[in-house]
Amino acid sequence: MTLGSIWAAVRNTFKALRNGEFLLRIRADKYYMHIMYLFLLMWLTIMLSLRVDKTLAKAGENKAAIEELKIRHSEKEAELVKLESASQTAARLDRMGSRLAMPQEPATVIKKK
Repeated sequence: MTLGSIWAAVRNTFKALRNGEFLLRIRADKYYMHIMYLFLLMWLTIMLSLRVDKTLAKAGENKAAIEELKIRHSEKEAELVKLESASQTAARLDRMGSRLAMPQEPATVIKKK
């Protein structure tokens, strides 16, 4: 093969690509259904991959939201235990006849000079 025939083959190939005749020149028309099947499989793979990524992103967001709700729940539970303890203490003091009670006003701060 000479250099001139190689350049002619390359030019001929680019010309076929430009005109849309490349697949016909290499006799790929008998594999048309296989090529279409391959493109369908590639398209399905890409679409499923995108759906999986979207689902995983949503699962991550939901996991973060659940963690935040768990924290909020434990804070409210601790607050409820604290209030229950305070009310039980007040009930015990009443039963014992004590004059002590829960403060009605905030504590007064005495500043040092």
